[in-house]
Amino acid sequence: MFDTYLTSQGSDKKRRTLLVGAAVVTIIGTMIGLFFIWFAGKMSISRVSPPTLEFVLVQFAMDEAPPPPPPPPPPAGDDVEEEVEEDVPEEDEPIEEDITQPDDVSDKIPDKKPGKSASKVPGVPGGVPGGVPGGVPGGIPGGVPGGGIAKKQTSKATTAKKPIKAVMGQAVFAPDPKQSELQKTQAARLHKKPGKNITSFCVSTTGKVVDVRTKKKFPGDAQVDKICRDTVSKWRFKPFIVGGKPQKTCSEAVFDITFK
Repeated sequence: MFDTYLTSQGSDKKRRTLLVGAAVVTIIGTMIGLFFIWFAGKMSISRVSPPTLEFVLVQFAMDEAPPPPPPPPPPAGDDVEEEVEEDVPEEDEPIEEDITQPDDVSDKIPDKKPGKSASKVPGVPGGVPGGVPGGVPGGIPGGVPGGGIAKKQTSKATTAKKPIKAVMGQAVFAPDPKQSELQKTQAARLHKKPGKNITSFCVSTTGKVVDVRTKKKFPGDAQVDKICRDTVSKWRFKPFIVGGKPQKTCSEAVFDITFK
């Protein structure tokens, strides 16, 4: 009887193994479920409101095609600036009147009529009012003694010469001769000896450079002188004011040319 009770109450190894396996599977499944819930919460996407009309218009404006790229710059050897033509004011030419001289000039003095007093005119007998002393009979008003017609005197603007330092103090644009152009000259390719060039110029009443001339030539190469003249012609200055009026000013630029 006691042996039967012990046998019936003994542990079943197969049953215990199944229980342990079920517990392990339950624990693992629970952990996987919790991890999935946590991951799903992280990956949830909140609902947003639809875009407004202003947002859509801004997006369309931003999606427009970009402007075309700028044209490529010209080659380095072709950057030659066009010379600016200077507007020279035309001087007023004196107006010459067409004057017809009488064919026959009478040397006789008209007789005075009795009863009437002749007008007294200074000068020679037979002169006219407004004449010039020393005139001849038969002349015209406005003539000059000895013949001819007095012409209007045209006023010329005075020109002042100043040192180069004072002139360069008024400079707005005054670059040096370009080394790239000097290196193309014959003097740079052959002997490469340094030298000096002196270029005279004047600054007009508008600030432009006029009357550009080579006063002292560069030894051995006239192309260097031309480069210096072209450089000075492109300079621009503030007009020199003297007595409240612009004045034409002249000076001389000295260039010490060296080759690399």
